[in-house]
Amino acid sequence: MLNPEASAAIVFLILYAILFLLLFSAYCTGRMNWRSRYTAIFVHVTIRVASQATGLAFGLANNGSNTSLLTAYFILSSEGYVTLVVSTYRFLIAWQTNNSSSHESWLEPTQPPGKPMFQKLLESMSIFGPQRRPMSFIHNLLVIGNSLLVTGGSMLAGGHSSVHQLNANLVNEKVMRVVGQSVFLLVNIYLLYCILRVIQECKLENKGVVHPTLRIFLAIWPLLIIRGIYGVLAAVVPALNYFYFANYTAYGLKDAFVISEYILSTTMEWTSCALLILTWVTSRHDPVYDPKKEKWKDELIVMA
Repeated sequence: MLNPEASAAIVFLILYAILFLLLFSAYCTGRMNWRSRYTAIFVHVTIRVASQATGLAFGLANNGSNTSLLTAYFILSSEGYVTLVVSTYRFLIAWQTNNSSSHESWLEPTQPPGKPMFQKLLESMSIFGPQRRPMSFIHNLLVIGNSLLVTGGSMLAGGHSSVHQLNANLVNEKVMRVVGQSVFLLVNIYLLYCILRVIQECKLENKGVVHPTLRIFLAIWPLLIIRGIYGVLAAVVPALNYFYFANYTAYGLKDAFVISEYILSTTMEWTSCALLILTWVTSRHDPVYDPKKEKWKDELIVMA
């Protein structure tokens, strides 16, 4: 019989696999374009599938006996969270670019056709010069926060045969997790401002009417903020920490820990991801600006 950790992991492995197959089939049938904003969420889903598979393997190991699997699960989960936050911003930018009267997002400038991808990447990180926009700072903050989480998790990767032996080496990891998760929380708080501002602009341009896609973005935000708050708490509250030995029994993680982890973290992410994919329905008839032809066309949104 599977323990609670393995049972929860396999449930969400199946749920993420469904989203993966849904997106992959949409690409194969031409309903979605690889250069669309949906590729960002596809990356998130792919990482989460790998994360849940690793979580299942850790659950099957029982009693926290494989710290390498635990560390891999922790790092993959962190990467999944980062890509989800990035995806939400990408979707919001794409909506602005294609639905606002200016065809431009104040979060990030529209890049001219033909510009090399590497140059676009460098400019998206630049916090100086004419290309500087809020997303430049967001990208840098996410890189910093992600680096702290990955470094903290990597510190625990080797030299320990069980979670119990990790407890004496968690101080530095805890500091890195708190700072890294706090950075993500700050980025999510700013996301609310961005969504509300775009909604207000939409009302002004459309006589008070709010586009349904923007309503979905607003519904997603509480889920992301709950996930962000939980991330910070998991770093400082022992009862929410994977690396705290008291959270384990002879058969694996305690039921209370698994419930809190999967409700406040994984469920929040999966639901946010599913809602982002749902915007394909609410935005499927939106006109899309093609910078190459400088006109609107009725097809999938090219990533801003």
